[in-house]
Amino acid sequence: MGVVAMGPDGLDVRLSEVRKLVLLTGHRWDEIAEAYREALTKTDAIDLETLYGRETSSSSPMQSEVFLLGKPGDIRAQNSEEYEIAIRKILSTFVDKPVLTRKEKQQKINTEISAMLRKVGVLGERGQGLEDGKVIPKFVVSEEKEIVADFAYKPNGLKVVSTLELRGVSTSAHAKACEKGATLYFAKQRFGDVKPLGVYAATPDEAESHKGEIEILTSFADGNVFNWVDPKDRQKFKAALY
Repeated sequence: MGVVAMGPDGLDVRLSEVRKLVLLTGHRWDEIAEAYREALTKTDAIDLETLYGRETSSSSPMQSEVFLLGKPGDIRAQNSEEYEIAIRKILSTFVDKPVLTRKEKQQKINTEISAMLRKVGVLGERGQGLEDGKVIPKFVVSEEKEIVADFAYKPNGLKVVSTLELRGVSTSAHAKACEKGATLYFAKQRFGDVKPLGVYAATPDEAESHKGEIEILTSFADGNVFNWVDPKDRQKFKAALY
């Protein structure tokens, strides 16, 4: 969640991944985290020593029902620059969410869907096709146009799936949404009787900020769109697919 250290200018509190709590609780914690940070920065060194030397009182700013301090450690730094490098290394190693490329982000939702399909025994293996009665990943819609759907299934009518990863996407995903929508469009154009399915992954805040991209996917999917992050939507997607 963050790091608390006794830095060269006093107590240094960095809560860089408070957003993780949104996924666990469904609401934001920024104001609570800021209040806790302010309370900590007003604590002097004696209080820190007391914290790790013996029990603290319930009125201590260190006590919180949400945030808990871990066991203390040492940072070796000769100057402020070395200290900053050490803090950033701790954050990047133990706290910060890894930065994924756009391709890796897209693969994330597909990996999660594949894991779900494999668990119930319907994910196709290498070399299998729709005639084998399995959900086929990376289904080729058009070799000529180099269009590949994320998944396809043909139990009693062809179903084609386009996925859109929006978790952690701070920039516009308009082009990717159009690409995913176009895949569904060309699938319907080539195969005729196709049920298009769109699956995106986004927290409530991300869904709001990427409303336009979701609307694009929804339009091409004939309204058959599901949020992979939402448990109810995920269940609806499973029922729609197989």
